[in-house]
Amino acid sequence: MTTTPVEANLSELLQKPTDTIARMQSNAHRGIRLHRRGEEDLYLTTAARAEEAVLAVDSTTRIFVAMMKSDPQAVKILTHVFPDAFPWVRYLPDAAVREFLVEFVETARAAVDLDNVSLLAPVIAAWKSTALVHADPELRQALTEPKGDDLGPVEPPEVPGE
Repeated sequence: MTTTPVEANLSELLQKPTDTIARMQSNAHRGIRLHRRGEEDLYLTTAARAEEAVLAVDSTTRIFVAMMKSDPQAVKILTHVFPDAFPWVRYLPDAAVREFLVEFVETARAAVDLDNVSLLAPVIAAWKSTALVHADPELRQALTEPKGDDLGPVEPPEVPGE
């Protein structure tokens, strides 16, 4: 079951901070989405709640890594259950699902080490886009069919100082 965070305008927090924070703390989600005009919303939570989220990602990642190291079948099992967490992986080829699993776990480990779990979002978004291409035959054909004006692979740019 998921709970919806309390929502408020940033101006409410600035004008009535005690009331707004009390609304946040009385919510089971313990967070508040702050809407800002013309800007990205902010999400305010307690430091303890943020640390709990990082701990949850860290613990889960450690479990996955331990499973994958201890038993070669673990990757197969995790690949098999991944569609429960990410239903769209059903459109990926089996090898791609395994590749996503490994990249997800490795990124989760690095994200926790860097204290930035938001690093997982681009990995998930990229794989979801890949699944979308596999799910749509016309899109897949348009993206994979060679074009007459294709000039071949592009060399990576030179990095100064290397």
